[in-house]
Amino acid sequence: MKKLFLLMAALLPLSWAVAQEQSAEDNGIKFLEGTYAEALQVAKEAGKPLFVDCYTQWCGPCKQLAKTTFKDAQVGEMFNSSFICLKLDMETPDGVAQKDKFGVSAYPTMVFVDPETEEVIHKMVGFCGAQEFLKRTTAGMSGNNIKNMTARYNAGERSDEFMLDYINVLREANAKEQLAALVPSFLNDKCELMLTDRKIFSLFMSYIDDPYSKPYVYFLENKAKFIEAYNEMQVNMKERFTWNRWGLKFVKKNDDGSYTYDKEGMAAYKKYMKSYKVKDIKKVELGAQMHYAECTGDWKTYLSCGDKMIAKYNADPLDVYNWALRIDKNCTDQKQRNHAAIWCDDMKASLEAEEAKAAAAAQGGARAMRMGPQPTHFATMASKLRNIEF
Repeated sequence: MKKLFLLMAALLPLSWAVAQEQSAEDNGIKFLEGTYAEALQVAKEAGKPLFVDCYTQWCGPCKQLAKTTFKDAQVGEMFNSSFICLKLDMETPDGVAQKDKFGVSAYPTMVFVDPETEEVIHKMVGFCGAQEFLKRTTAGMSGNNIKNMTARYNAGERSDEFMLDYINVLREANAKEQLAALVPSFLNDKCELMLTDRKIFSLFMSYIDDPYSKPYVYFLENKAKFIEAYNEMQVNMKERFTWNRWGLKFVKKNDDGSYTYDKEGMAAYKKYMKSYKVKDIKKVELGAQMHYAECTGDWKTYLSCGDKMIAKYNADPLDVYNWALRIDKNCTDQKQRNHAAIWCDDMKASLEAEEAKAAAAAQGGARAMRMGPQPTHFATMASKLRNIEF
C-alpha cells in the first residue's frame, strides 16, 4: 500500500493535465453501488485506497460537490484510476455505523481509507472546486495527511514548520478536539509573534478560548499593541467572546444527563475577571445562568435572563433572534412563547426605526445593508411563537 501511495504521488499531478472533450457527466467520479463493507472489500482486492464521500440528503454543499466537482473530467480521471469510490449517506444505518470511526462532525466530509487497516489516511471537510479538490487530494496522498502527520507528531516531531503543516492538515480535517489540545501549547512560546505574524495571530483568534492560558494573558496585557497591529473591533470582539464563552463552562452536564451550575467556580471566575477590570462581569454571569436555564428547560428563568440582557446590555439582534428560536423549538407554554414574541415585536420596531433613520441620512443614495436578521425575520418568528398561520 505504501508503494502505491508513492506511485500515486508521482502520477496524480500528470493526470490533471489531460483535458477531456467529453461531458463532465460521463467523465466524473464513478461511485460504487453498495455498502461500506462491500466497497472496502473491493478496494482491498484492487489494492487501492477507498474514497468515501460522507454526505446527508439535506446538506447543500454536499449537493454542490455532487453536481460540480465530482462530475469534473479531470477529477473523474484521477479518482477512477487511483481509488475505489463510495458515496455514503451518514444518516442511514450504514453511515451511522461509520460516523465515529471516520470522526465525521460536519458535512461534506471526504475520507480516504486504507482498506487493509481501515485507518483514515486523509480527510477533507467542506466544499471546494475541482482544481482545489485535486490539489488537496494530491497533497494528502503524497504524505501531508492526517495519518502520517499524527504518527510524526506522536513520535515527537515538533519543529515549527512541521507543526504549522500539521495544524493545517487538522484544520482541513475539521479535527476540533485535536486542535484545541495542540494549538495552545504550540503558541505558548510564540506570544510575541502574535503581534507580527498574521498566521500565528489567526491561530490565536481561532483556537484560544481559555482566559487563563499564557497566550490569552499576553493578549490582555498587550491589548493596546494588538489594537495597533490589527483592528480594534476585532480585538475587542475576541476579548468579549472569550470571557463569555468560558463562563458557559460552569454549566456542567452530569453522567445521568442532568445539569449542574458550578456557583463556586463562577465566583472564582468573576474574581479573576475583576483582576483584569473586565466590563460587564454581571453579563457574563447572566449568560451562564441563561444557558443553565436552557439546559434544564427552565424557560421562565430563561426569559427573565433574556429580559435583563435586552434591558441592561442592549442585546444584539442576532442573539435575540436565536433566543426566540430556542423558545419556539423547545417551549410549549403559550404564555412564555407570547413573552418571546414581544421580544420579536420590539426588535422589529427598533430595526425599522434604524432603517428609516439610515434612509433619511442617505437622502436617496446607496446605503449598506445591515447584516443579521431583518425586521421581516422577527415578524415571522413572532407569528410562529403566537401560532399564527400565514
